[in-house]
Amino acid sequence: MNWHHLQAFFWLRWRLRINQLRRSGMANVVILTLLLVGAFLLAGALFITFLLVGLFAFSNASPAILLYVWDGLVVAFLFLWMIGLLQDLQRSEVLSLDKFLHLPVSLTGVFLINYLSSLLSFNLLLFIPAFVGFCLGLVFAKGPAMLLVFPLLAAFLLTVSALTYQFQGWLASLMVNPRRRRTVIVFVTLGFILLCQLPNLFNMVRPWGRHEKEELDAQLNQEMTKSQSGPDQREALSVQEKHAELARERNDELWRKAFQTATIINLALPPGWLPYGAMESAEGNFLAPLLGTLGLGVIGGASLWRSYQTTLRLYTGHYSSKKRKSVVKELPVQTEKPAGCFLEKQLPWLSEHTAAVALGSFRSLLRAPEAKMMLLTPAIMVLVFGSIFLSQRIAIPEAFRPIVALGAMAMILLFTIQLVGNQFAFDRNGFRVFVLCASPRRDILLGKNLAIAPFTFGFGALVVILVQIISPMPVLYFLATFPLFVSMYLVFCLLANWLSILAPLHIAPGSFKTTNFKGIPLLLHLAFVFVFPMAMAPTMLPVGIGLALGSLGWGVGGLICLVLSLVECVAIGFCYRFLVALQGDLLQARELKILEVVTTKDE
Repeated sequence: MNWHHLQAFFWLRWRLRINQLRRSGMANVVILTLLLVGAFLLAGALFITFLLVGLFAFSNASPAILLYVWDGLVVAFLFLWMIGLLQDLQRSEVLSLDKFLHLPVSLTGVFLINYLSSLLSFNLLLFIPAFVGFCLGLVFAKGPAMLLVFPLLAAFLLTVSALTYQFQGWLASLMVNPRRRRTVIVFVTLGFILLCQLPNLFNMVRPWGRHEKEELDAQLNQEMTKSQSGPDQREALSVQEKHAELARERNDELWRKAFQTATIINLALPPGWLPYGAMESAEGNFLAPLLGTLGLGVIGGASLWRSYQTTLRLYTGHYSSKKRKSVVKELPVQTEKPAGCFLEKQLPWLSEHTAAVALGSFRSLLRAPEAKMMLLTPAIMVLVFGSIFLSQRIAIPEAFRPIVALGAMAMILLFTIQLVGNQFAFDRNGFRVFVLCASPRRDILLGKNLAIAPFTFGFGALVVILVQIISPMPVLYFLATFPLFVSMYLVFCLLANWLSILAPLHIAPGSFKTTNFKGIPLLLHLAFVFVFPMAMAPTMLPVGIGLALGSLGWGVGGLICLVLSLVECVAIGFCYRFLVALQGDLLQARELKILEVVTTKDE
């Protein structure tokens, strides 16, 4: 690697970033600077907090407790890291290698720049100061032997980031084939869901001796009841002491087995080498952290080398050359029906323009891998919370069951905000069709809102049916949830339309990663999170009024709730019809600005 070339690449990346900030305007520069300062202040606060925790809370802690704490930190870091990986499955390079292949420069420098740029994430900003502060606190609390945790931590971060970079490059090579792209994204997402749900599913199949514990407790309670009913109080005290002693022995045995299991898992899995090395360092053993550092370093270095080789093959056409031949062979035998058979359908009570936009957007959602990933989020929520309710048998009070259903619907809507609140970004160059077409802009917005309706209402209906099966609510409240869902969805669409028009963001193809973002649109998207609950609260008034009347002893609370929900749905429908026309005028005024944003390519 030529160091002069590496310096030139650093300078090029810096100039590109400066030019992007200059074009974004002074207001956006100020906002981004404030956000950056706030992020560093948060990092400093986490550093100080974990420094004090390690210094004072773990001065006399046992090695087992230290192992559990490090395991918790590692699991939390990996969980948030994998969530970020799902948002950007296919790697997007800061400096594209194909622009340098014809130059007599070392491509290793470009690769290193791209790798180091991938480390700039919010997860690392949160966890690195926490990790370093905790390590420093342990050095002062446990002794200089804990200094060996620092190189072990660096090797751990290198391994995680290198494996992630290699995995993203491998996915990028697979996604060269557009037909394979959707399958890869769906299976990777489902694999992540299954990985996160394995502990819960395993707990449902084998509840870890829970029945034995319940039988033992019942037997001891029965003995205590018999002894307390007898005339001899000494026998009662003896049974109580026996119960306390057995409880202590059972607790000690449980912790001993947990420590053995945790030790085996940490030794078997490379991410566990960091917690195990920290525990051994606290006991004064140097071999484990040194071997862990060496092993993680070898894994990270091998991953970077393999990722570099994959990147070179990707940019030199190793993966795409074969795909072009196969596409040419498949074109003459293609027998699929033209898309017009679906797009030319007419929806009842809608204009021709609205129906065309709705059907076209719906077809796009079914095909786009980003949309599939986003629409899997409500399914994840239903799977996670449904399994919790089924495994734990949580009893929901009858008065709160309608609120649980409405709250689930609100969460489903919130999870789709990246898709609906930035709906024109996923059209990219296709947004030119809306700019050039002669249809009223209100019809475009109405069609866009209708395209996402089958998914949101489908997930909402599934949630309310699950709630009704697990914890049945009164029939009138159950019927009232459906018009309330419509009211919530219309209010959500109005807010999302404003956000899509006023704060469009460019989205990198194949991911949810925002590129060339500016400060003001970013602030508007953050403000939406706070405005959303306040906008949803009025739509739940019929349920609140019905429950209040029911608590006062009125037997018509459910009927009042149903009637008010229907009246509210009709009123919000008229408001939506009026406001969407105003939003259409605003869309027509800003459509060229939106086109410029959504079609901008990464620099």
